[in-house]
Amino acid sequence: MNSVEENSKVNVRATILSSDKLQVAAVFDSTEQAKQALQQLESEASIDSHQSEVITPSDPRLSAKLEEKSSQIASSLWTSHLALAAIGFTAGMITAFLLTQYGPALTQQNPIFTYIALISPGTFIGLFIAGLIGLRPDRSEIIRKVSDAVRSGKSALIVNLRGSQNAKAVSQILQAKSHSVVESIK
Repeated sequence: MNSVEENSKVNVRATILSSDKLQVAAVFDSTEQAKQALQQLESEASIDSHQSEVITPSDPRLSAKLEEKSSQIASSLWTSHLALAAIGFTAGMITAFLLTQYGPALTQQNPIFTYIALISPGTFIGLFIAGLIGLRPDRSEIIRKVSDAVRSGKSALIVNLRGSQNAKAVSQILQAKSHSVVESIK
């Protein structure tokens, strides 16, 4: 992916979401370069040291630094599945009600079948959408890039932004120092 495409992706994400939901990762040839970039971020972009993680090639805590706690991920998946299933169920109920009250004769004469025919797909579509949201391809991209870099002997810097921080400014500082910068939703 060229840098113009990466910049447009970063800018779109930064405008849609608040910064406290974003994570930026950059790959460096050495740990020293990553630490220098972190120092520059701390001075120019008001990044605190506890907001960032430097990952070295032999880091045993790679997965812990990349991902949230598994209980938080499970809670998020559970909540999204319940909420979207409920929305799908409600949409199916409302549509079935409208069809049994004002729709064609077939739906008015068979209200139970109309409800079954619309509630089931509504619920499953909600669950399906929650599953798609749970896949998080943008998250997979950041994990893959950092893992591949660490396996090939490079270091990475991961920055978890806060609401008051500018994602675009952080990405620009890192792009000047790194050959690969990836942004993702936490």
